[in-house]
Amino acid sequence: DSSLRILMIGSNKIEHFLNNWLAYRTEELFADLAAKRTEFFRQKAQIGEVRDVVVLISITIPSIATDLENMQRRRENLQNILTSIGLYTDWVNSQTLIDLLRNIFGWQDKTEYPDINDHEVLSEQILRPDFSMVEQDEMILIGEDQAIASLEIVKRPLEWKLNLMDLFIGNEMRRGDNIACNYLIHLGVHILTNQGMLKAGALGRREAIMRNFQAGMDKLFPDLREEYTDLDSAVNSLLVGNRMINLHLNVILTDSPKKIKEMTQNYQSMMRRNGFNFVACKFDHLAVLLNSLPMQMLEEDQRFIGSKVSGASIALRNLGRGLKTISSEINALLPIIGEWKGDLNSPGLLLTGRRGQIMYWSPFGSALLPNVKRANVLEAAENFNICVAGTSGSGKSVLLQEIMWSTLGVGGKVFVLDYGRSFNHS
Repeated sequence: DSSLRILMIGSNKIEHFLNNWLAYRTEELFADLAAKRTEFFRQKAQIGEVRDVVVLISITIPSIATDLENMQRRRENLQNILTSIGLYTDWVNSQTLIDLLRNIFGWQDKTEYPDINDHEVLSEQILRPDFSMVEQDEMILIGEDQAIASLEIVKRPLEWKLNLMDLFIGNEMRRGDNIACNYLIHLGVHILTNQGMLKAGALGRREAIMRNFQAGMDKLFPDLREEYTDLDSAVNSLLVGNRMINLHLNVILTDSPKKIKEMTQNYQSMMRRNGFNFVACKFDHLAVLLNSLPMQMLEEDQRFIGSKVSGASIALRNLGRGLKTISSEINALLPIIGEWKGDLNSPGLLLTGRRGQIMYWSPFGSALLPNVKRANVLEAAENFNICVAGTSGSGKSVLLQEIMWSTLGVGGKVFVLDYGRSFNHS
């Protein structure tokens, strides 16, 4: 038994972006302007229009006898692969993990966080001292102002590609087609035991359907042919080394109790346009939420004789949750594609993507910041030549003024050759 979990976390917690951007603007005039700009972004974040998205990847092997050195090598290999395709990566330590979990459970003010106690288990340090929770059929209520609702996938398109996974957070070509609240998009993979028996069962099932074909049963049951095609593909994949898994694909939304139902319905409508059918969970929101968190899918229970693997994934599977499929199916469903964040070493313009991702952008990269630290991030792609084109009144001069202001704010110099005198009063 082992499990893989990929958790995309969309949160209005953007202070680290804003504080880093402010730190480079120290001169009084630019510091005042930057403070007003960051306050504007804070207000937008509170109403769900601005957020930051991170992806948390975790692997659980429920045994203390695991080869830790081998797991660390695998982690380094995965980090190199993700970096090679343009993803900023970092290892998660105890502090980072606690911060992420506290934010999920409504503890967003980091100034109130107590320091981690190394002599106490992490699970006892996640929740606020006054934390309260009530589970209802349609949501989980946390305190008086936070509600959590879980959605589970029951139908997916016949064809889907990994490069389409950003549609899970909205379609940038449709105005307003995004998630206007905090969210978790969870892909959990539980590798099942007894792979030999499962493979034999799939082979037997395929043979049984083939006999039904030969008896002409497909005329009475038209879906039999589609079932056979899917099963034949799965069996062929098992024969070349794929494994049987239980797949959990859930979306968990967080908003106020008054708005959570609207957010849930909006997301279901958005995903139906993409060929996915998500249904709202009933009375098991907490189980689905816990299953999405690190180290919760599987755990090893020590017994008087031997041990037994349990956990949230097995409990949900026993309730009929999740999809039994083959391991190659997850290749196109990894929630790792979001909006561009820009070059994190280049705090130029402070902008947002069409689906709310806060970002930096500068055509000069970090060239104006020679002392910037480049720890575990991609090299900037500086391009000192740009052209701004647009119809009259579309905002060309405004954009150029923003680039100028941003350059001056970090200590750069600007020279303007203004033939049309557009910047006389800037």
